[in-house]
Amino acid sequence: MSNSYSLASCAKKRVSYFYDHDVGNFNYGPGHYMKPKRMHMVHNMVVNYGLYKKLDIVKPTRCTAFQMTRFHSDEYVNFLQTVTPDNLESLTLQHGGLEQGIARFNVGEDCPVFEGLFEFC
Repeated sequence: MSNSYSLASCAKKRVSYFYDHDVGNFNYGPGHYMKPKRMHMVHNMVVNYGLYKKLDIVKPTRCTAFQMTRFHSDEYVNFLQTVTPDNLESLTLQHGGLEQGIARFNVGEDCPVFEGLFEFC
């Protein structure tokens, strides 16, 4: 049986590693598995073990709200700019209710609303 996916061909491929030091400044909330300390710890391991030498490291660039509208609706970008944990319920009520708003804007347990959400995006 032949396998067209060989390890030899994988050895020549590079992996892109997207990392922004500021990502660790955001907290997804107490119940979320993504913790800023973990992100910094993993990055330190990448550097200290020399893995970065085998990676293409890319620092994502920040974009404006206008630039985001090239890929997302104005309504969604506006939601990201204005939503906070304190006003989530009232904002989603404007879009048919909490359940409908959460589904519409894809926020919830795995993608929580947190302080600084738009800046994170």
